[in-house]
Order: sequence, then C-alpha cells, then structure tokens
Amino acid sequence: MELVVDEGPAGVTQAALIGRMDIDGAQKIETPFRVLTRLRRALVIDLSQVSFMASMGLRTLMVGARTQAELGGKLVLASPQPNVEKVLRESGIGEIIGV
Repeated sequence: MELVVDEGPAGVTQAALIGRMDIDGAQKIETPFRVLTRLRRALVIDLSQVSFMASMGLRTLMVGARTQAELGGKLVLASPQPNVEKVLRESGIGEIIGV
C-alpha cells in the first residue's frame, strides 16, 4: 500500500491510496495517514487504485474522518473501484464519510 499526497488548489489536499487496504496495507500507511489527517483540513482521498478493502482499511478511513471532524476539517472519498465501493456502501461508511 502506498500513499501519494498532492497539494491541490484552494487548500484542498488530494491523497491517492494505491494497492490493497488489507491488514498489511492499512498498517503501512497508518502513521502517515494519521499525520496527514491532523495537518490538513480539506482532504480528498482517491481510492481509484485501491483493489481491495478489508475491515482494517475501513478503520483507517474512519479514524481519519473522525480526526478531521474533531479538528474542524472534512475528509471525502473519491473514485472507488466497484468492489471497493460495494464494501463502503455495505458497511455504511460511505454514508458517514461521503463518497
């Protein structure tokens, strides 16, 4: 799992997740993702290159969204692949975070 960050216009940070958000993948990006959610107030998380989403990946996204909310920011998810979108929808996280 890889996390690629790009500072976008108007203070919006785009972060692309690349790979599998399974246990290993979530652990690989956990610390940099946590730092990112604490330092930025507007985050778009690009999921177009995430091929698999497990519960640890969902947890990572929820913790990040919760951190953003507590600090007055906003985190949204963008462009999930169909199988990842299905996991987000069925878990209910897509409604909480926003896709």
